Amino acid sequence: MKTKLKRLALALLMAQLTGVAAAQAQTADDVEVQVNAFEVRTDGAEQPAGGTFSTGPVSKKWSGGGRFSVRACGAFTLEAGAEGVFADGATSGWRVVLTPIGMKDGAVTFRLRWIRALDTGKEMSAKGEDIELTMRPGESRSLDSVIVPPDKATGRPCPIWDNRGKQIELSRVALRVSVDYTPHESLERRLVGVDLWLIERVAGGAERTQSMSVRGLPHREIPFYFDAITDNATSLEVLGYVAASPAGDGLAVLLQTRSHLGPAAFDWRDGKRAPTRYVDSRLQLKPGETVEVALPQLESSAGPFAARRYAIRIRARQLR
Repeated sequence: MKTKLKRLALALLMAQLTGVAAAQAQTADDVEVQVNAFEVRTDGAEQPAGGTFSTGPVSKKWSGGGRFSVRACGAFTLEAGAEGVFADGATSGWRVVLTPIGMKDGAVTFRLRWIRALDTGKEMSAKGEDIELTMRPGESRSLDSVIVPPDKATGRPCPIWDNRGKQIELSRVALRVSVDYTPHESLERRLVGVDLWLIERVAGGAERTQSMSVRGLPHREIPFYFDAITDNATSLEVLGYVAASPAGDGLAVLLQTRSHLGPAAFDWRDGKRAPTRYVDSRLQLKPGETVEVALPQLESSAGPFAARRYAIRIRARQLR
């Protein structure tokens, strides 16, 4: 137990130290606030319904409203302006107003006003909020959901098709607010490249190096996996994620490193846990600059790996 606590404390300490004076991974030009409709299946699973009401880049400080109309079998329309009539045949409807306030330390603060202004089903009472929220990219909050009336022809929940072309049954339509990156992945044209080197320094000063290059979209996590380093029956695996974001004339980079130490034939499925080290580093890299991030030294129980030193060198650039 003491060993596990020690490892955990070291991981937390490294995360705190590397976060000091960290460069932000996004700006107000890169994020937006969205309200989305979701289809809820009879088994409780959700999938995007395909309609999004967005502020656009938070830097533009755009404020406005929209109307979500839910029709038979969960079909819906989204129209500009919170005021006005709902769509013909609507069984439920929401009025939504979004007002971005500002962004600080990577989180967006905004005001949200929404009301369920139409409901012809069993849930007749009006419901709504007028609140101020602070959220980071990737975070979301459920707002409300309404029952979808059953199919008139069969009396069963409405059949629809999911995003894989499989027919499912729909029970509700839900509304959710979130903060995400902009533009959407399907529209993002920028591309970043990251070069990584795993450095192993052994007794006597000799240095062994593994290298790789990865590519991905700005702000999004890009996974990396170095080959396992094996000595006798023990293996050290170094893997993680890197996210690079345009920042001035360079890139703000988040490097998340995970190190697993265990038997060379280790299998997560056997229910045993291998000791894991966590190091999260935030870096500000100039074009062509290479930075080295030291990984914490392993304990004496790590056998042949305890006397070695490990580090990751990183270089990032915007490709387009």
